[in-house]
Amino acid sequence: MAETSNIAVMAEKISDELFKYFKWERLIPRDMNFACHKGKQHQTGQSPKVTHPVDVVFKYTDPYSGTDIILNTDLKSYKSGSITPSSVRDAIYSLAMTIDCADGSDEWKTRYSMDSDDYEIRGMLFVYNHDGEYDKSFKDAFKPKVKGDRLVGGIKISNVPLREGQQLHIMEPLLIQYMRTIISDMDKLHRKGEFPESEYSFYYPDLLLNKLRGDTKNHPATIELISGPYMLIKHNEIKKYCEVDDCVKVRCKQGFIIYYNQKGENPMEFVYLFDLLRNLQLLRGDDKIRIRVAHREPFKDINSIYNTAKSIYINSLGGDSFKENVLKSIEFDVIEQTKDIFCTNDIGWRL
Repeated sequence: MAETSNIAVMAEKISDELFKYFKWERLIPRDMNFACHKGKQHQTGQSPKVTHPVDVVFKYTDPYSGTDIILNTDLKSYKSGSITPSSVRDAIYSLAMTIDCADGSDEWKTRYSMDSDDYEIRGMLFVYNHDGEYDKSFKDAFKPKVKGDRLVGGIKISNVPLREGQQLHIMEPLLIQYMRTIISDMDKLHRKGEFPESEYSFYYPDLLLNKLRGDTKNHPATIELISGPYMLIKHNEIKKYCEVDDCVKVRCKQGFIIYYNQKGENPMEFVYLFDLLRNLQLLRGDDKIRIRVAHREPFKDINSIYNTAKSIYINSLGGDSFKENVLKSIEFDVIEQTKDIFCTNDIGWRL
């Protein structure tokens, strides 16, 4: 009972302190099971499966398709070193069966998708390291180890019981740390009057075959964007009350913040980023542009790498002094890492 209680508290904190910044909605209720209607097919022991767990469900609307992405989420919390490939494998298999069953469950639909006309159910395994000491690549759990002349352990993705078209996402400890680092930086910038409290949008370009849908001023960060090498956030002009002059003043012009999740050890990384900004027509001089490196282990001489990239790109402009000045005006910073702790108890794996 204590474990269930801790997981419920953790889910609430995740909703309040994490996903709201990325403009996801937490659906109610949370921490409730639903009946399995594929008991024998989902049987893992001697008896047919009776229920599937639902710790929490999140929802956002895809900016291109307009489809509501509904994420049936399994929350895990553990100390550094307590995770094992078998635990990850069991959690993934359990979640795969859960979303398979949710897809045809009237009980699940009544609780979580009645407000959605067009929706897609996905699974999300949220693996949080509450002591903040985990620093390994989560991919290691999927790799078999050599034992004598045999390969043992690991997780074979092709064996995960997902039907065609179903998706299961894993938010592992280092990705969560990256998200927490971004949130902390947003808060610091907001206190300085350099980032809005809520009036911002994650930026997506119109594509040739896929045009943006919905309110472009309030687009969420998709799980694919969060997992990618960078994300662009668009904000309007930021105004803040000045107590000294007793008036509202403009503190920051409209623009973009780019949170960068790469080491930055090769100048061509940033040359590619500059070219992307140019193709998106963001180097017109109308907007303030800030690149903020949020990678947990940025290259030790990343500022020199960035300046080299800037010189390379300026030389490629063929004497375009306007774009050269715009490029030079881009602010570049490596931000402080954040390791927040949601829970002090070892919740462990509930499968």
